[in-house]
Amino acid sequence: MILQLTPNTHPILHEKMKPCSEDLDRREMSRILKENMIHYEGVGLSANQIGISERVFVMILHMETGEIITCFNPRIIKKYKDCGWFEEGCLSFPDEIINVNRPNRIVVKYEDEDKKEHKIKLDGFAARVFQHEFDHLEGIDFTQR
Repeated sequence: MILQLTPNTHPILHEKMKPCSEDLDRREMSRILKENMIHYEGVGLSANQIGISERVFVMILHMETGEIITCFNPRIIKKYKDCGWFEEGCLSFPDEIINVNRPNRIVVKYEDEDKKEHKIKLDGFAARVFQHEFDHLEGIDFTQR
């Protein structure tokens, strides 16, 4: 099911998403997000970018393998001091590329489709994508960075 991208002026993109609903069908949500991310040729996609008020996003974890993870109720628990500037794009702002300064390494926690919690260390590209998608769930877009 391909959903339309939410216009970047829509209020859903500017509000903090609450924790995932208890009755959320996580497998179906994961499938919808992955399908839409691939359709729109993104490297990440948050639920609110397609009009769904849930605290979840998908992202490509490893570009080399194409591994995709779905992060329910994600949290950033540590940001390392070393930061870097890098060009970012966003499906919600299709014609904009902006240099954004972000930590190069982070430690995160998130739940999977089975509500199992994961704690992982991310660096480089994966750290950047996680932070970008996490910002969407916080009501922040990359033009504010």
